[in-house]
Amino acid sequence: MILSKIISIAAVLPLCISCLNTQVFSESTEPTLLDISQFTVMDENLVHLGASHLNDASVLFDEQDKVPESPSNTAVDKDVFEGTNKSKNWKPNQQAEYGEDSFYIDFGANYIITGICYLDTNGVNEWKVESGEPFNWNEILSFSTDSYMSWQGKKITDASPTRYLRFSAGCGDSGISELAIYGYKISELSDEQRLKTSAKPSGSSKTNLSSGGRVGFNTFIDDPITSIFAAGNVREYHNLNWLIDSDGKIKFTQGSWGDMDSYYASMKDQNISIIPCFQGGSSYIYGGTDYPEIAVPKDADTLDPESYTLHAQAMYQVAARYGNNPDVDPDTLNVADSKKATAGLGLLSALENCNEPNKSWSGKANYYTPYELAAMCSADYDGHEGTIPNAGVKNADPGFKLAMGGLVGTSTMLDYLSEMKLWFDYNRTDGKFAVDIINVHIGPDEYNPESSDFSEKIHSIQNWINENAPGTELWISEYDVPMNDCVIEGVDNHENEVYQLKYAQRLTRTCLVAIKNDVDRITKFQLRDEQSGVYADSGLVTYKGQWDKKTAWYYISCMTSVLENADFCDDLSHDGAAVYRFKDRVTGEIIDCVWSPTNEEKVINDFSMSVGDSEYAYLTVPSQYAEGTTKNLEIIDGNITVDVTETPVYITYSASEKNVVNGKGYYIRPVDICLSENKETEICDLSAAPSDATLNQFYRMFDEPDTMPEFIYSNTSLLSKPDTNVNRSDITCYADLGSTYCITGFGIYDTYGTGKFSVYDANTDALIWSSDMGGYMYRNISMIAESAPTNKLKIVKGGGDLNELAIYGYAVSDKAISGDVNADGKFNIADAVMMQKWLLCSGNLTDWKAGDLFKDNIIDIYDLCLMKRMLIEK
Repeated sequence: MILSKIISIAAVLPLCISCLNTQVFSESTEPTLLDISQFTVMDENLVHLGASHLNDASVLFDEQDKVPESPSNTAVDKDVFEGTNKSKNWKPNQQAEYGEDSFYIDFGANYIITGICYLDTNGVNEWKVESGEPFNWNEILSFSTDSYMSWQGKKITDASPTRYLRFSAGCGDSGISELAIYGYKISELSDEQRLKTSAKPSGSSKTNLSSGGRVGFNTFIDDPITSIFAAGNVREYHNLNWLIDSDGKIKFTQGSWGDMDSYYASMKDQNISIIPCFQGGSSYIYGGTDYPEIAVPKDADTLDPESYTLHAQAMYQVAARYGNNPDVDPDTLNVADSKKATAGLGLLSALENCNEPNKSWSGKANYYTPYELAAMCSADYDGHEGTIPNAGVKNADPGFKLAMGGLVGTSTMLDYLSEMKLWFDYNRTDGKFAVDIINVHIGPDEYNPESSDFSEKIHSIQNWINENAPGTELWISEYDVPMNDCVIEGVDNHENEVYQLKYAQRLTRTCLVAIKNDVDRITKFQLRDEQSGVYADSGLVTYKGQWDKKTAWYYISCMTSVLENADFCDDLSHDGAAVYRFKDRVTGEIIDCVWSPTNEEKVINDFSMSVGDSEYAYLTVPSQYAEGTTKNLEIIDGNITVDVTETPVYITYSASEKNVVNGKGYYIRPVDICLSENKETEICDLSAAPSDATLNQFYRMFDEPDTMPEFIYSNTSLLSKPDTNVNRSDITCYADLGSTYCITGFGIYDTYGTGKFSVYDANTDALIWSSDMGGYMYRNISMIAESAPTNKLKIVKGGGDLNELAIYGYAVSDKAISGDVNADGKFNIADAVMMQKWLLCSGNLTDWKAGDLFKDNIIDIYDLCLMKRMLIEK
């Protein structure tokens, strides 16, 4: 019987072979009202959906019990008709620049559609009905809504089987409040059809940042590293028009204020992961100065990946230069003349190709539809499967990742992603969701992030990823927190201590909730305040040029410091306290983050926690130090107690005693300076100017210490300008620090000219830091990787003028010293030899703890350098 029906249907319907292949056909071919609730209905014009005066396509199917029996019989009972809502028409958009309104239905099987009925209410609009596959539609019906308050029916003859049905109408009020669709299922989907829209796993592995590495904020290329270093990762706002010059070449230097090579290198030096966001449009791409954000030439087809060729080729250049593939064909590099063409610098692992592509407030020229963004992503990902030459990040570096621009508006976010996937399904032969990182802008909607809908939002996106593009990373690239309850009329929020404290608490807790929910990155909008306007309070530091650090900066910095190498393990919240447990990747130590998840200034006194098998416990709290303040906790009967507040604090459990250092960026003033290494010439103790003119030049570098920050990251806006100038070239002196220090940075008040300024460890002649003296009338504060311990510096000044020099670091505690790694009861050169062999993986340490001179549970080159320094002094 089934076979006969197949034959009879095949005789009259133009079925494709793929639809006939291994399909089970319906027993009944009688048209019936289709139950739309069983299908997927998707509006395609999402730009303003969610506004209270607009209605999505669901309103067309919300009274299906009141529709006509069939297109041939549109009569309904009078009471039923009068009880049907006729005032709520489908109306997803009212701005004509966004094009026609449309929606499609995915039946999830193959259907024959035999007709429709629609409740024509008021107004005249032109409708079109199409079947077939997305982006290859076939029109099967068109009509005008030229009736008034009545049901109309339309039959469809000679219909082909279809999985999809698409409806479109002119922009504005559709004129229809209810729609009924009639037909019957003819077959299940073929294997080919199912594969077409199946989930496609991401081809890349996750970055796997530590918990501290996942937390960061948005910056600009001219933000100082002394403000940025609090981040575990950074999103850099970078205008696309800065990147591409008027000849279409890529500029990796933006005038005198932004060198991308050095900026990204400084991030890497601080172990900060960075993703540049290339936002906005380009005059070169568009072909004019009044360019839109959609990155195609004027009048180009925005649904065609090839239209995004110039954009995708620019993304290729960034990935080639800053990725990890040194073997990029040099003939493909397109670099502006001021920069050397090079590849594989290893400074970036990902880029973001736009910002807020679905923003609804800036006009169609700056709004990407889901299909347009998918087309651009396909080009930016791999040159649309290699069809565009020298384009796409994957063709420059297969391991490089593409992050899509951060989506806004949670009400349509998942629909937007689903329609991007639809484009990929039907426009790429591999069907891959051509994005490595899905990027959204979301945050908590309540004062307590833990009880807000923040976790729910995250879970909904993660569920979508798991079902549609498994393995794709999730990045919250902008978030903020509500603060209306802390505003005091007439008081500047910057001067409102309660506001600043609550802001710091809520930002930190939002990050912790995101980490718990396995968000791969979360970056705060933004590092710095705007000078005025709606974003005047949105930063962790004050406005550009001032950069004074707020309480929130110290809270975020403390968190990223403590959790730098830690991974989230478990939520152990109990007895009214939030307790998130982490484990350090390097030391294996357990770290508990504890706070009260409330907004009532609650304190849980004497909150008790077990230390397990650990012998020591250390409490770290946010403070005036970037890394927080740490102290030893007393352990009684295997427990410690802390007073828990709404500020997250961190408890680290350790098997061994730590050498606690609070404040690793103090200003260090030498005890004396001398032109000769062995102090055979005049010695200046900096209390007064020396007689030697050359030595006096170095005295001037240290004669106004109050003009330089107390800490390397201290605020500078209230500091006065130094007066005494240093202008001699090619001079050298030695600075005795008086004690042994680890150096963490330097500051120069740079004035005129350029040249070279270098600082060496005077004991080993190892270069610690150098500068090209390229600044002008400002404090150039440079952070460096911690130096090996030293007590003496060699300072070499070439060309260029300056007013003042500042040295930053911290003293090495005597408590850290041991060194008898061979456990022979003596500390001598044999211990250094054993330590060096161990570091080269060719030896063993008899006493491991004795080699940990810094008492940080790690033996590394710094311990060896300190050991050698100690032996030299001995």
